[in-house]
Amino acid sequence: MNTKIFYGIEFKVYSETKIEGDFIKENEAVYFENDVEITGNLKVKYLKTKESIKVSGSYEVEKFDEVGKWQEVGGWQKVGGSQEVDEWQKVGGSQEVGKWQEVGGSQEVGGNLIAESSKVSLFSIVKGKYEVAGKVFIGVCEWRKTDESEETLTCGKFISGEIKYGKLKEIGLDDKPQEINFSGKEIEIKIDGKNYKAIIK
Repeated sequence: MNTKIFYGIEFKVYSETKIEGDFIKENEAVYFENDVEITGNLKVKYLKTKESIKVSGSYEVEKFDEVGKWQEVGGWQKVGGSQEVDEWQKVGGSQEVGKWQEVGGSQEVGGNLIAESSKVSLFSIVKGKYEVAGKVFIGVCEWRKTDESEETLTCGKFISGEIKYGKLKEIGLDDKPQEINFSGKEIEIKIDGKNYKAIIK
């Protein structure tokens, strides 16, 4: 397998464009040299991509995470060290970054966000709690003019962070229980020790 050295670390080079299922390489420094889609979960030691990455499940990087273009994660994301995403970022679940994060475009996080510090070039939307230990910069785009909406951190509840640039908009947390639609589903129930199957209309 080909390898490349970045920052004194030897990365294994992968060229697949689509990986079915999980990609688990807990002890490896991984470099994707092209756009890649992983239909399951990702777990690696170091991650660097030349292009974009899409992960349908959870996304876990023990050390640093460096993405050349955009990043899309269907589940939760945990990065032990720093994170750099050159373009936009979308995380379906919660996000935890052990050190600082820098996103070159916009950021959307479906759950909570925890980081040491955060710098986002355009807007940031975090549907859950926003908890940053240090400085926060939102809408610091250097490559074009931005309007007020692009310089806004919108979150469910702002817990902490020193906003050095940008505006804050809290929208509240959605604590309502989700309704589940069982229409047309087959269920199994037990009555007097006997199992019965039924279809709910």
